[in-house]
Amino acid sequence: MSASASEFQLWCFNLRTEFKNADDGPNGWVHRRQACADIIRMRQPPLVCVQEATPAMLDFMVSHIGENQYAWIGTSRSLKTGDEMAGFLYNKSCMDLVVHQPMWLAPDGIPRGAPGWDAMYPRTLETAVFRYWAHGSAGEPRQQEIGMLRVLNAHFDHIGVEARKRSAELIAKTIAMGVLEWPQCVQVVTGDFNNIKSSNECYSILTAGQTGLLDSAREVKLPKDVVPFTLHKFQGLNFVAERGDGTVDLSAASQELDAQHIDWVLYRNGSDLQVKAMQYEVITDRIPDGPFLSDHFPVSVTFSVLKHTASVDKVFHESQLKGQNQSDGPIRSKL
Repeated sequence: MSASASEFQLWCFNLRTEFKNADDGPNGWVHRRQACADIIRMRQPPLVCVQEATPAMLDFMVSHIGENQYAWIGTSRSLKTGDEMAGFLYNKSCMDLVVHQPMWLAPDGIPRGAPGWDAMYPRTLETAVFRYWAHGSAGEPRQQEIGMLRVLNAHFDHIGVEARKRSAELIAKTIAMGVLEWPQCVQVVTGDFNNIKSSNECYSILTAGQTGLLDSAREVKLPKDVVPFTLHKFQGLNFVAERGDGTVDLSAASQELDAQHIDWVLYRNGSDLQVKAMQYEVITDRIPDGPFLSDHFPVSVTFSVLKHTASVDKVFHESQLKGQNQSDGPIRSKL
């Protein structure tokens, strides 16, 4: 999908870690990695929010998609070189990274890189601000600045029930702070939340009225045959289990079509950039006669741009003048 002034895509994609290669056998990362790179190279999403990714996995993806096309940013959750992360794979032709900051999902006083509450593993909330550029009508890149997105990406613990709830509360607070610090930005929350949506405390916390977050899946009209789950443990559409990993309960009493989805894309509009979710897709591609892309289906959301007011005026500096006094002094001619 080209970077358009009217719409763009954002993906949420748990890649399934390379550390499980031995356990996963024919479904291991080494058997899936080329297909994962291929689908991104083919579809060209501006931003892919990944979970369970390692630096080696993302390096492979970038090298096979094209280092001139994509880059990645993220922080190993344990601070050990090469560990898993919830990071970002972004298309350099239409996305500029403005700032990136990791935060550990843990109580105050817990060292970075340590698990919080009852979690089995350390967990992070990766926050990045991106500037989005649209291509021209003939496909020429970076012809129009559309605005900025503040994107928060997380992977909640699969064991810690309290950790999941407290992590949701921390994200809600971070969104509230972002409204004050980055009011111009659309804020997007993505991740593998290891919670279904049905009758779930974490989902209720994040979609409560005060957060302002909308669920992209519930802002569109989902087709009746939408895939009812995003975790499938390499079983694809034949997955029927009611329990995920650890303490994750997948049974849902709700009749909502996405009630069992544990990979979410939530968003809140900013002052300068406002969007609307127009399409929600659960990507079920698999390698011919081979494994699926991951044990989770990637989720793709297409956003329509409703309003953008970025870069109405160009920044001017005296050094741009053609005269003899190109200095940092007063810009008399422009006052």
